[in-house]
Amino acid sequence: MVLVAPRPLYRPAPPGDAAAERGTGAEVLALLRGDAAARPRFDPGLAGGLRAWLEDAAYDVIAARGEHAPPLFLGPRQLLTSHDEHGDGGGNVGGRGGQADNGGSSSGGAVTDRFLLSRLVQALFRQLVHTGDIHDPLADALDAVRATGDVAAVRHFESLPEGARAVLAETLAVHARNLGGLVPRFAPGWMPRTNDRVAIPLGGGRIVLHGMFDLVVGLPQPRTASLCALGLSSDGPWAVARRSLHYLSLLETLRSGAPPFRLALLESASGRYGVEDVREEHLRAIASHIAAWLEQAATEPTTARGAQGAQGAQGAQGAHG
Repeated sequence: MVLVAPRPLYRPAPPGDAAAERGTGAEVLALLRGDAAARPRFDPGLAGGLRAWLEDAAYDVIAARGEHAPPLFLGPRQLLTSHDEHGDGGGNVGGRGGQADNGGSSSGGAVTDRFLLSRLVQALFRQLVHTGDIHDPLADALDAVRATGDVAAVRHFESLPEGARAVLAETLAVHARNLGGLVPRFAPGWMPRTNDRVAIPLGGGRIVLHGMFDLVVGLPQPRTASLCALGLSSDGPWAVARRSLHYLSLLETLRSGAPPFRLALLESASGRYGVEDVREEHLRAIASHIAAWLEQAATEPTTARGAQGAQGAQGAQGAHG
């Protein structure tokens, strides 16, 4: 992954051009666009081979859980992160509200300040993608969260004392400023889609791998990597967010037959970003990790029960990713 500091210039630009690009996400857009002629073509049997690998691993879990067990829903929180890493549902790519649930933390507990901040940052990200502008970060984000029906998040904000609200507003303003310099302004032809959900059933739907892209642009093309995906991390570890993007790339490969062409990870707290091509080894590494997780779940039923319990807590509040 090409990791860069806030608003870097990918290549030297004349002084007059640098100011015009500032705050437009032009650097990220240029890296995502890349060389269209050099976009990789993947083996048409890649998606089928990866699915067969995962189906084989899923079979033993299904057999161990029994014929009448409810479907097991697995996202990046269950498959890729430890309890300490995903914590209370902060802003990591792919499995939270992208990308956790409507109305509570991803662990099923009360809404926390961290979770509320993540929700507000996600709302501003979507607003930037679709409108290109933020007027009042806190007011805009709260209006968007209210519109989604996230009552618990709104109530948590309203319960905060004035001092805590002021700190939240200042923190959110930093995220908004960084996003303003990172998020590209996509022309309609890019077909930007925020909160793009993907679910892949295994074993006839007994196991479902799921996740959600924060943003996908482009349209799938047969045998050619043509999509670009952007992930937003508001406070999560960089390595975890990047791994979640690889996980989502695997799901997209299984869904459409070809992986995304390129990935961008935006970190709103610091203003840094990274852009990388999706490679076959990324997909195989994630598939291998999931297969190993499923093999462990087949021999240690507590693994699957723990994942199902976490999913049940999310479902009780309204799953979101």
